[in-house]
Amino acid sequence: MCGISGFAGDYLQGLTSRMNTAQAHRGPDGQGIFEDPAAGVALGQVRLSILDLSPAAAQPMHAPDGCGVLVYNGEIYNFRELRQDLTARGHRFHSTGDTEVLLHGLLEYGAPFTTRLNGIFAFAWWDARTRELLLARDPLGVKPLYYAEPAPGQLLFGSEIKALLQHPGLSREPDFTALQQHLAYCHAAGERTAFKAVKRLAPGTWLRWRSGRPIAVQRYWQAPFGEARLQDRAGALADLRGQLLAATRRQLVADVPVGLFLSGGLDSSLITALAAPAAGAGLDCFTISYPQADNQLDRAAEDLPHARALARRLGLPLHEIELRPQVADLLPELVWHLDEPLADPAAIACFLICQQAREQGVKVLLSGQGVDELFCGYPRYQVLRAMGGLAGWPLAPRRLIAALAARLPGAWEGRFGAQLRRVRRILSELAQPPSTRFLNLCANTPQAEISRVWSPGVRDALHTETFRDDCQRHIVETGLSGLAALQERDLAIYLPNHNLNYTDKMSMAVGVEARVPLLDLELVNAVTRYPADWLLGRETKVLLREAARGIVPDSIIDRPKAGFGAPYRKWLRYDLADLWHDLTSESAVKARGWFDYRALQEARARSQAGRDDLYMLQWAVLTMELWARRFIDQPSGGA
Repeated sequence: MCGISGFAGDYLQGLTSRMNTAQAHRGPDGQGIFEDPAAGVALGQVRLSILDLSPAAAQPMHAPDGCGVLVYNGEIYNFRELRQDLTARGHRFHSTGDTEVLLHGLLEYGAPFTTRLNGIFAFAWWDARTRELLLARDPLGVKPLYYAEPAPGQLLFGSEIKALLQHPGLSREPDFTALQQHLAYCHAAGERTAFKAVKRLAPGTWLRWRSGRPIAVQRYWQAPFGEARLQDRAGALADLRGQLLAATRRQLVADVPVGLFLSGGLDSSLITALAAPAAGAGLDCFTISYPQADNQLDRAAEDLPHARALARRLGLPLHEIELRPQVADLLPELVWHLDEPLADPAAIACFLICQQAREQGVKVLLSGQGVDELFCGYPRYQVLRAMGGLAGWPLAPRRLIAALAARLPGAWEGRFGAQLRRVRRILSELAQPPSTRFLNLCANTPQAEISRVWSPGVRDALHTETFRDDCQRHIVETGLSGLAALQERDLAIYLPNHNLNYTDKMSMAVGVEARVPLLDLELVNAVTRYPADWLLGRETKVLLREAARGIVPDSIIDRPKAGFGAPYRKWLRYDLADLWHDLTSESAVKARGWFDYRALQEARARSQAGRDDLYMLQWAVLTMELWARRFIDQPSGGA
């Protein structure tokens, strides 16, 4: 696990070193540089040692005959099987880790070797024989990889955007389409980033660069939605249990201590229960808590008692980290690590857990992420299913109900206020077509509210563009329909651009590797072929709940879903009022020129009065201003 970077095209003295420095936090255990000025190619790497801690696994790693150089970030879980094949073909190894296996596999098979990898990775391979630079990202996008073309014929790449910003000619112009998506979803869609000049390499994709040729981008993997569906449910259930155990065991392999995120929900509890017998009692678990007094407005389900009970049952140590409003002081630092104005308060919780884990000597954490996308675990899937029967209703009564729902209070405190908020959110979408309804439910803030707070100049630049447009185009391009189309959108866009993105950035900020056993490639290839009713019925994650019976207590399996986050509504209403007034003062807003000052203050006033739940919009605006101050106003992203 590490950070990689580099460039191709015109050679710039010292650029690779600056790129390494910008993301040095990703690799506290060492760094290296390869430069070929004549070819105009340079590769950099900062190392976090997880497998084979010896110098034999250092990078950049050179081919034995000097015909290629590799920099690589990630873990390949089936590297031992791949190594046996390559050994049989005459390859000889001098290290015990997976980097050398990847290098020899690329020498033997070229780019198609990527399709044989089960792991989380991003790599750059300079093939001196063909004079081609190959970039690749893992199928689910667990590890990030960004690229840019500062001028025709030039290529920049890196694990983090701040590494690319070390190039003096790279534009820092913001992409307002992406920023609008951040205000809605907390993340940009597709290959967009908050910078117009910077793209993210999509999951399961290759990029090829050769001097004098256009950059070529090609998908090498897509989730097999729409392929032949399995019909033997009992056999699939038994197979699922076996795959869950195998995936967890594969991802426990490390030459450093391994720990676990344990929220108390089904996903992290299942990973913990599967990992404990294989790893032994020394497996440290980490969880987040906050005072219940902070939960009056957000009304999130309480996770901590379930996490404590499971840890006691399994005999595992549980480290509890309490969230308090003062953690907002971390926001400027976290925004710098995130590279983009990703506005999910869950990033704070993730950072604090990883920081505590590193202080305990744990360098690897297993996470339960990915299950909600694979097994339809989000409430929006249940809502879409429940509302499917309303398609035959006349449009007029649906519009009337939606209009009446919009009048319900959106930000009352207490349990009743939280229920009103959910009812309002669901019923206000009754008049929309299914895909629009789904994408609106994915968003934290309605389009009308976002458009209202933009400045006239930004509104003119966006014209009629909405935060949904890129996702709707993506859904059409997949050719999928029904539940599979919506799942694929979440798996291809939401998961890598949001949850996996902040988890990678927050964990690597403190030198910790986050692994996701429930996104094991073999498991994903099986689950995405399941019929819809194996995933979604009267409850979410139907088959996964069945597979967990007997492994995880029923009290965890049957409890309502709770989000992994922070009581941001309460913080914004009371504790962070001064921060809001500072970052959105009239002078600050006018100097930035992106927002309408009066509209922002009106949105806050409506939230404070309990009429509308626009607290996530406020959080996103604060995050965006902090991001702009760090990356737009300061050279080199404030590095």
